[in-house]
Amino acid sequence: MAIRPELQEKFDQQFNGRTPIQEAVWERLSNGENIFGLAPTGTGKTLAFVLPILSRIDVNAKRTQVLILAPSQELAMQTTAVARDWGAIIGVKVTSLIGGANGRRQADKIKKDKPHIIVGTLGRVLTMVEGGALKLMGVSTVIFDEADAMLTEERHESLQNLADQLPTTIQIGLFSATSGVDLKYVADTFRQEVRPVSVGTDAPKSIRHEFQYVDQKAKANVLIQLARNNKQALVFFNTITALVNMQATLRHAHVSVMSIGSNDKRQVQRADALRLFKKGEVNLLLVTDVAARGLDIENLPLVVNAQLPQRKKTYIHRTGRTGRMGKEGRVLNLGNDHDIRNLKRELGEDFELIRSVSEHTENQSKPSSEKIENKNVSADNNKRPSRPTITLETHDLEQKSHKKKRKRETKDKGKPKWAKK
Repeated sequence: MAIRPELQEKFDQQFNGRTPIQEAVWERLSNGENIFGLAPTGTGKTLAFVLPILSRIDVNAKRTQVLILAPSQELAMQTTAVARDWGAIIGVKVTSLIGGANGRRQADKIKKDKPHIIVGTLGRVLTMVEGGALKLMGVSTVIFDEADAMLTEERHESLQNLADQLPTTIQIGLFSATSGVDLKYVADTFRQEVRPVSVGTDAPKSIRHEFQYVDQKAKANVLIQLARNNKQALVFFNTITALVNMQATLRHAHVSVMSIGSNDKRQVQRADALRLFKKGEVNLLLVTDVAARGLDIENLPLVVNAQLPQRKKTYIHRTGRTGRMGKEGRVLNLGNDHDIRNLKRELGEDFELIRSVSEHTENQSKPSSEKIENKNVSADNNKRPSRPTITLETHDLEQKSHKKKRKRETKDKGKPKWAKK
């Protein structure tokens, strides 16, 4: 059986059935195959790999047997929570290793708990290995979540360092919503042939894709209006600088806003921001692509692209934060005519973008019926009232002339005669 009975029982209680990606990979992962699981965003990829690898763990062996790597702290924390929840049923221990947290405490926890599963970011995992706190020679399975973001060229040196610390024979699992992974590189580096298992990468049909023509200054007004209407949205930016500037503008307008895109934030601050947003206590959460990759925010109603993505793959991952597991979702793209035209060209026919009619736009562009009626009643009401005529007495004029002369004399004091007016 692909999944242990205890895990299958809980799964059957919570879900109506397997999703296509779960159906496609559970048996393969349980049998130790190396796969690249491709499926649309929001289709249950985390449980697609968590449940089979939990079922393979030898609970009596007190060593790290599975390593799960994620491209961001937030995704690593999210996956850790899922693995712990399901692992607790069968006595599997899970530890998180992410940057921004206290390294000494993490090292002590590894030595004390001897976790079966490590979930982390590549940099912190290598730090623990180099420091001697983490041993990887007992690892039998390595999972790369959001593999296209993990196996990038700029990480090649670190990935080679990781491969050098792993056993010669391991199971490799790659998962993503988009392709773009060099499987030959994976085979050369980790000495394992990986086979793609795809159930399609089409965008969910339940998501409505909209655009709104705005200039740079008007973007803040749109976001302010969303927050004042008590709308909750995940707002994407291409750069940290743009994110920080927008956050300052929104806070000045007393908008309920937080962010997880800034690299200088401590891990606990980023975790708090995400937790409060998921609880509905924050209206707008500003993020960058790396920080928000793979985040699962239940029933998120809206994704806003405050800065439009340059690539279709980026757009797919951003918009996949809403409309998950078949639920309805909405995406709002903000930009000028040039920006929107470029986005449509990049997306092609796979996405239908329709023009948004937001409350913010309606309030600014359409006069109310009351205003129209008033305009028809009397044209005189639209005229600005004339100012009353002011009559000055003779002594008032003399007093003003005297003050003006005295002021000029004071101004000219100390100047040579040729400079005086």
